[in-house]
Amino acid sequence: MIFKNAAVFFNENKPHIRTLAQEACSFLGDRGICARTVTELDGLNHSFDLLICMGGDGAMLRCARAAAPLGTAVFGVNCGSLGFLASCEISDFKECLEQLLNGKYTAHERFMLCAQIVTQNGSVQEYLAFNDCVLRALQPRAFTVNAAFDGKQIPPYFGDGVIIATPTGSTAYSLAAGGPIVHPQVDVLLITPICPHSLHQRPLILPASGELELTPSFKNKDDGAMLSVDGQINLPLPDGARVRLTRSLLKVKLLATGKRDFFSVLNRKLNWGAR
Repeated sequence: MIFKNAAVFFNENKPHIRTLAQEACSFLGDRGICARTVTELDGLNHSFDLLICMGGDGAMLRCARAAAPLGTAVFGVNCGSLGFLASCEISDFKECLEQLLNGKYTAHERFMLCAQIVTQNGSVQEYLAFNDCVLRALQPRAFTVNAAFDGKQIPPYFGDGVIIATPTGSTAYSLAAGGPIVHPQVDVLLITPICPHSLHQRPLILPASGELELTPSFKNKDDGAMLSVDGQINLPLPDGARVRLTRSLLKVKLLATGKRDFFSVLNRKLNWGAR
Protein backbone atom coordinates (compact mmCIF):
# COMPACT_ATOMS: atom_id res chain seq x y z
CA MET A 1 0.00 0.00 0.00
CA ILE A 2 1.28 3.46 -0.92
CA PHE A 3 0.51 6.08 1.72
CA LYS A 4 -0.29 9.61 0.57
CA ASN A 5 -1.95 11.39 3.50
CA ALA A 6 -1.15 10.83 7.15
CA ALA A 7 -2.49 12.21 10.42
CA VAL A 8 -0.18 12.14 13.45
CA PHE A 9 -2.22 12.06 16.65
CA PHE A 10 -0.85 13.06 20.06
CA ASN A 11 -2.12 14.24 23.43
CA GLU A 12 -1.85 18.03 23.50
CA ASN A 13 -1.44 17.92 27.29
CA LYS A 14 1.95 16.25 26.84
CA PRO A 15 4.32 18.87 25.36
CA HIS A 16 7.23 16.46 24.91
CA ILE A 17 5.11 14.34 22.52
CA ARG A 18 4.23 17.41 20.45
CA THR A 19 7.88 17.74 19.46
CA LEU A 20 8.04 14.06 18.46
CA ALA A 21 4.83 14.38 16.46
CA GLN A 22 6.23 17.35 14.57
CA GLU A 23 9.41 15.36 13.88
CA ALA A 24 7.28 12.54 12.47
CA CYS A 25 5.44 14.99 10.19
CA SER A 26 8.71 16.43 8.91
CA PHE A 27 10.06 12.93 8.35
CA LEU A 28 7.00 11.96 6.31
CA GLY A 29 6.95 15.28 4.44
CA ASP A 30 10.55 14.80 3.32
CA ARG A 31 9.41 11.54 1.72
CA GLY A 32 6.55 13.07 -0.21
CA ILE A 33 3.72 12.29 2.16
CA CYS A 34 1.24 14.98 3.16
CA ALA A 35 1.18 14.81 6.96
CA ARG A 36 -0.20 16.96 9.75
CA THR A 37 -0.52 16.70 13.50
CA VAL A 38 -3.94 16.33 15.11
CA THR A 39 -5.00 16.45 18.75
CA GLU A 40 -8.67 15.64 18.13
CA LEU A 41 -9.98 12.63 16.23
CA ASP A 42 -13.45 13.97 15.42
CA GLY A 43 -12.11 15.58 12.24
CA LEU A 44 -10.53 12.40 10.92
CA ASN A 45 -11.96 11.51 7.50
CA HIS A 46 -11.49 9.25 4.48
CA SER A 47 -8.80 11.49 3.03
CA PHE A 48 -6.29 9.99 5.49
CA ASP A 49 -4.94 6.56 4.62
CA LEU A 50 -2.61 6.41 7.63
CA LEU A 51 -3.09 7.38 11.27
CA ILE A 52 0.07 7.48 13.37
CA CYS A 53 -0.67 7.37 17.07
CA MET A 54 2.03 8.82 19.30
CA GLY A 55 1.02 7.96 22.85
CA GLY A 56 0.27 5.06 25.16
CA ASP A 57 -2.36 2.32 25.01
CA GLY A 58 -5.12 4.78 25.93
CA ALA A 59 -4.34 6.86 22.85
CA MET A 60 -4.28 3.70 20.74
CA LEU A 61 -7.76 2.77 21.93
CA ARG A 62 -9.10 6.20 20.91
CA CYS A 63 -7.37 5.97 17.53
CA ALA A 64 -8.73 2.47 16.91
CA ARG A 65 -12.32 3.54 17.53
CA ALA A 66 -11.90 6.56 15.24
CA ALA A 67 -10.05 4.74 12.44
CA ALA A 68 -12.16 1.58 12.15
CA PRO A 69 -15.26 3.22 10.60
CA LEU A 70 -13.02 4.91 8.02
CA GLY A 71 -10.87 1.89 7.17
CA THR A 72 -7.76 3.95 8.02
CA ALA A 73 -4.65 1.98 8.98
CA VAL A 74 -3.13 2.69 12.42
CA PHE A 75 0.56 2.70 13.30
CA GLY A 76 1.38 3.16 16.97
CA VAL A 77 4.51 4.73 18.45
CA ASN A 78 4.72 4.04 22.17
CA CYS A 79 5.13 7.28 24.09
CA GLY A 80 3.51 5.89 27.26
CA SER A 81 4.49 3.38 29.90
CA LEU A 82 3.31 -0.05 28.72
CA GLY A 83 2.62 0.41 25.01
CA PHE A 84 1.24 -3.09 24.48
CA LEU A 85 -0.71 -2.07 21.36
CA ALA A 86 2.03 0.06 19.79
CA SER A 87 4.08 -0.92 16.75
CA CYS A 88 7.39 0.53 17.92
CA GLU A 89 9.13 2.57 20.60
CA ILE A 90 10.26 6.21 20.50
CA SER A 91 13.88 5.10 20.17
CA ASP A 92 13.34 3.48 16.78
CA PHE A 93 10.23 5.16 15.37
CA LYS A 94 11.99 6.78 12.39
CA GLU A 95 13.59 3.51 11.40
CA CYS A 96 10.20 1.78 11.65
CA LEU A 97 8.48 4.52 9.66
CA GLU A 98 11.10 4.07 6.95
CA GLN A 99 10.30 0.36 6.82
CA LEU A 100 6.60 1.16 6.71
CA LEU A 101 7.00 3.50 3.73
CA ASN A 102 9.13 0.91 1.95
CA GLY A 103 6.35 -1.65 2.28
CA LYS A 104 8.18 -3.74 4.88
CA TYR A 105 5.27 -4.17 7.26
CA THR A 106 2.47 -6.53 8.13
CA ALA A 107 -1.17 -5.58 8.60
CA HIS A 108 -3.21 -7.21 11.36
CA GLU A 109 -6.98 -6.85 11.46
CA ARG A 110 -8.56 -6.87 14.92
CA PHE A 111 -12.29 -7.07 15.43
CA MET A 112 -14.27 -4.63 17.57
CA LEU A 113 -17.20 -4.98 19.95
CA CYS A 114 -20.55 -3.41 19.18
CA ALA A 115 -22.21 -2.46 22.48
CA GLN A 116 -25.85 -1.43 22.50
CA ILE A 117 -27.72 -0.01 25.47
CA VAL A 118 -31.37 -0.95 25.03
CA THR A 119 -33.84 0.94 27.23
CA GLN A 120 -37.28 -0.20 28.39
CA ASN A 121 -38.98 1.94 25.73
CA GLY A 122 -36.92 0.28 23.00
CA SER A 123 -34.48 3.09 22.21
CA VAL A 124 -30.95 1.97 21.37
CA GLN A 125 -27.59 3.70 21.89
CA GLU A 126 -24.65 2.09 20.10
CA TYR A 127 -20.94 2.26 20.90
CA LEU A 128 -17.75 0.75 19.53
CA ALA A 129 -15.13 -0.88 21.76
CA PHE A 130 -11.67 -2.16 20.90
CA ASN A 131 -10.53 -3.71 24.18
CA ASP A 132 -13.56 -4.33 26.34
CA CYS A 133 -16.85 -3.29 27.84
CA VAL A 134 -17.29 -3.41 31.60
CA LEU A 135 -20.64 -3.59 33.35
CA ARG A 136 -20.31 -2.47 36.95
CA ALA A 137 -22.35 -0.84 39.71
CA LEU A 138 -22.42 2.92 40.18
CA GLN A 139 -21.80 2.31 43.88
CA PRO A 140 -19.02 -0.02 45.14
CA ARG A 141 -21.22 -2.97 46.05
CA ALA A 142 -22.00 -6.40 44.65
CA PHE A 143 -24.94 -6.87 42.31
CA THR A 144 -26.44 -9.47 40.00
CA VAL A 145 -25.89 -9.58 36.25
CA ASN A 146 -28.40 -11.76 34.41
CA ALA A 147 -26.95 -13.07 31.16
CA ALA A 148 -28.12 -14.78 27.99
CA PHE A 149 -26.20 -15.91 24.92
CA ASP A 150 -28.12 -16.31 21.66
CA GLY A 151 -31.32 -16.33 23.70
CA LYS A 152 -30.21 -19.07 26.09
CA GLN A 153 -29.81 -18.20 29.75
CA ILE A 154 -26.39 -18.26 31.41
CA PRO A 155 -26.26 -18.68 35.21
CA PRO A 156 -26.25 -15.13 36.64
CA TYR A 157 -23.10 -13.44 37.88
CA PHE A 158 -22.98 -11.98 41.37
CA GLY A 159 -20.08 -9.75 42.29
CA ASP A 160 -18.57 -6.41 41.32
CA GLY A 161 -19.48 -6.78 37.65
CA VAL A 162 -18.30 -8.44 34.44
CA ILE A 163 -15.78 -7.67 31.72
CA ILE A 164 -16.59 -8.54 28.12
CA ALA A 165 -13.35 -8.46 26.19
CA THR A 166 -12.19 -8.96 22.64
CA PRO A 167 -9.08 -11.11 22.10
CA THR A 168 -7.11 -7.85 21.90
CA GLY A 169 -8.55 -6.81 25.27
CA SER A 170 -7.76 -10.16 26.88
CA THR A 171 -4.36 -8.78 27.95
CA ALA A 172 -5.87 -5.68 29.58
CA TYR A 173 -8.42 -5.43 32.43
CA SER A 174 -9.63 -8.98 31.84
CA LEU A 175 -6.14 -10.37 32.46
CA ALA A 176 -5.83 -8.35 35.67
CA ALA A 177 -9.15 -9.85 36.82
CA GLY A 178 -7.93 -13.41 36.25
CA GLY A 179 -8.98 -13.95 32.64
CA PRO A 180 -6.94 -15.98 30.13
CA ILE A 181 -4.65 -14.64 27.43
CA VAL A 182 -6.29 -15.06 24.02
CA HIS A 183 -4.40 -14.77 20.75
CA PRO A 184 -5.75 -11.75 18.81
CA GLN A 185 -6.59 -13.85 15.74
CA VAL A 186 -8.99 -16.11 17.66
CA ASP A 187 -12.62 -15.24 16.93
CA VAL A 188 -14.15 -15.22 20.42
CA LEU A 189 -15.74 -13.09 23.12
CA LEU A 190 -14.44 -13.38 26.65
CA ILE A 191 -16.54 -12.91 29.80
CA THR A 192 -14.52 -12.38 32.97
CA PRO A 193 -16.35 -11.88 36.29
CA ILE A 194 -14.97 -9.16 38.57
CA CYS A 195 -14.51 -10.34 42.16
CA PRO A 196 -17.31 -12.93 41.96
CA HIS A 197 -18.88 -13.87 45.28
CA SER A 198 -18.64 -17.56 44.41
CA LEU A 199 -15.93 -20.19 44.02
CA HIS A 200 -17.74 -21.59 40.98
CA GLN A 201 -17.68 -18.63 38.57
CA ARG A 202 -14.80 -18.58 36.13
CA PRO A 203 -14.01 -16.76 32.87
CA LEU A 204 -16.06 -17.99 29.91
CA ILE A 205 -15.05 -17.98 26.24
CA LEU A 206 -17.87 -17.75 23.70
CA PRO A 207 -17.98 -17.68 19.88
CA ALA A 208 -17.83 -14.12 18.62
CA SER A 209 -20.59 -14.81 16.11
CA GLY A 210 -23.23 -14.87 18.85
CA GLU A 211 -25.13 -12.23 20.78
CA LEU A 212 -24.60 -11.67 24.49
CA GLU A 213 -27.20 -9.83 26.53
CA LEU A 214 -26.59 -8.56 30.06
CA THR A 215 -29.19 -7.16 32.45
CA PRO A 216 -28.16 -5.74 35.85
CA SER A 217 -30.38 -6.42 38.85
CA PHE A 218 -30.24 -4.73 42.25
CA LYS A 219 -31.84 -5.39 45.63
CA ASN A 220 -31.95 -1.67 46.33
CA LYS A 221 -34.08 0.28 43.84
CA ASP A 222 -31.82 3.33 44.25
CA ASP A 223 -28.76 1.46 42.95
CA GLY A 224 -27.72 1.57 39.31
CA ALA A 225 -25.20 0.27 36.80
CA MET A 226 -22.67 1.74 34.42
CA LEU A 227 -21.24 0.51 31.14
CA SER A 228 -17.61 1.47 30.60
CA VAL A 229 -16.31 1.31 27.02
CA ASP A 230 -12.54 0.79 26.78
CA GLY A 231 -12.28 2.41 30.20
CA GLN A 232 -12.76 5.78 28.48
CA ILE A 233 -16.48 6.22 27.88
CA ASN A 234 -18.60 5.76 31.02
CA LEU A 235 -22.33 5.43 30.51
CA PRO A 236 -24.82 5.23 33.41
CA LEU A 237 -27.64 2.86 32.44
CA PRO A 238 -31.27 3.99 32.66
CA ASP A 239 -33.48 1.94 34.97
CA GLY A 240 -34.44 -1.35 33.38
CA ALA A 241 -31.94 -1.04 30.53
CA ARG A 242 -30.01 -4.01 29.20
CA VAL A 243 -26.72 -4.28 27.32
CA ARG A 244 -26.45 -6.17 24.03
CA LEU A 245 -22.95 -7.11 22.83
CA THR A 246 -21.95 -8.50 19.44
CA ARG A 247 -18.92 -8.57 17.20
CA SER A 248 -18.91 -5.40 15.13
CA LEU A 249 -18.69 -5.56 11.35
CA LEU A 250 -15.87 -3.03 11.66
CA LYS A 251 -12.25 -4.02 12.12
CA VAL A 252 -9.11 -2.11 13.03
CA LYS A 253 -6.11 -2.44 10.75
CA LEU A 254 -2.92 -2.28 12.83
CA LEU A 255 0.40 -2.00 11.02
CA ALA A 256 3.60 -3.51 12.43
CA THR A 257 7.21 -3.63 11.27
CA GLY A 258 10.20 -5.74 12.27
CA LYS A 259 9.91 -8.62 14.70
CA ARG A 260 7.18 -7.23 16.94
CA ASP A 261 4.97 -10.32 17.11
CA PHE A 262 2.34 -11.14 19.73
CA PHE A 263 4.46 -13.55 21.77
CA SER A 264 7.54 -11.33 21.90
CA VAL A 265 5.39 -8.42 23.06
CA LEU A 266 3.86 -10.61 25.78
CA ASN A 267 7.34 -11.47 26.97
CA ARG A 268 8.76 -7.94 26.88
CA LYS A 269 5.74 -6.04 28.16
CA LEU A 270 4.15 -8.49 30.63
CA ASN A 271 7.13 -10.75 31.43
CA TRP A 272 5.19 -13.75 30.11
CA GLY A 273 7.35 -16.86 30.28
CA ALA A 274 10.10 -15.07 32.23
CA ARG A 275 12.10 -17.16 34.73
